[in-house]
Amino acid sequence: MRGMITIGLLLSGAAQAGALEDGIAALQAGAHAEARTLLRAAAAEDPTSADAWWELGWAEWVLSDYAAAGAAWENVKALDPERAELEHWLRVATTRQLLGAVDTSGAAVPVEPVGKGLTLAAAGDTMMGSDLRKGSAGLAPGNGEVLFADVADIFAAADVAFLNLEGTLSDDLPQTKCGPASSSCYSFRTPVRYTAALQSASIDVVSNANNHAMDLGEAGMDATLAALDAAGIAHTARYGDIAMLERDGLKIAVVGAHSGSCCLNVNRIEEVQGAIVQADATADLVIFTFHGGAEGSGARHVPGRTEIAWGERRGDVEALSRAAVDAGADLVIGHGPHVLRAMEVYRGRLIAYSLGNFVGFRQFGTRGGHGGTSLILETELAGNGVLIAARLHPVMLDGEGKPRRDPEGAAFASIQELSDADYPDSGVTVGLDGTLSW
Repeated sequence: MRGMITIGLLLSGAAQAGALEDGIAALQAGAHAEARTLLRAAAAEDPTSADAWWELGWAEWVLSDYAAAGAAWENVKALDPERAELEHWLRVATTRQLLGAVDTSGAAVPVEPVGKGLTLAAAGDTMMGSDLRKGSAGLAPGNGEVLFADVADIFAAADVAFLNLEGTLSDDLPQTKCGPASSSCYSFRTPVRYTAALQSASIDVVSNANNHAMDLGEAGMDATLAALDAAGIAHTARYGDIAMLERDGLKIAVVGAHSGSCCLNVNRIEEVQGAIVQADATADLVIFTFHGGAEGSGARHVPGRTEIAWGERRGDVEALSRAAVDAGADLVIGHGPHVLRAMEVYRGRLIAYSLGNFVGFRQFGTRGGHGGTSLILETELAGNGVLIAARLHPVMLDGEGKPRRDPEGAAFASIQELSDADYPDSGVTVGLDGTLSW
């Protein structure tokens, strides 16, 4: 009898292993429904198999059943709580499930300004130096205050100051993104002490929802957000991370999105709308910021379709931005192409499709092309989010990638040219002093 029981257990284990292996093979082959059936059978046969639940979660994920994916991964958490990336994907599945249930059909978008508002100063791609590859030669002196020295007063004068923070804040974590022989892959690691530079520039909130947020993996994201928290700087980054600030009784939410798996995805417009609707339920003003679009001097124009960069879908940023306003966003700030793009006013809200490079200390190429032409965008919003006024502060990046005021105002001509070309009916007009009209 004992021998028969042993043989039965072996046969059962073999069947379970076969179902798991067949399910993984089907998943890899793109036969997702078949994979789900096989992996459900494997998990039912052996509920103690963390591998079966993990793979089942992926089968549910690719079939867009995020509730079922999350449930499968909760079982993994009970069985193998230290599994790599488990917490990240559980958070993503839970957030997607919640956002998918949000009603995005009825957002009110007032077009007449009401109530006392605030001013916001915003800048684009900011990489404060990296000690990867170049060591100390890749870092600005001290705590990096020199990076913002020529423009800090513009941020200080605003009620809220924002920029897109490229890379991670860490003193020792290894990069996980690039192979040892890669010459076209870039990872950035800025020492934690450089939060002092952000503080010296009066930066209130940053987006870390970009393609360098995970340069040091999940641990790097954790370190970055912890450093920002310690410095008192709000952030929007990974799924579920919405920045919240308050100024003069107004609550401001900042929602960020990118094309990678770290964060809200620019290709999932309804999901972004759900996050904005949720934020708008508790905030007076919602700022939406995205890292999307193709890159480089050949990507200055908004094409009105999904863009590709380095083989990755980087969103249809026009459809995304207008949908964000439809859902309740009061200002849209784009970055990622590393060049300036057009600005338009849609339903009383300003959309800046790309603010270009802002800081790229000894890393970003700024000679030739358009990568060195930049600006700080200053806006005034009414208490109900309607755009009251806006102004451009022109900037040029010097040979080290530091921003300097540009007395020639090259950004004015760029924004005017691009806005006229891409949005002849809704684009902004740039005055001689940088004041925008529409």
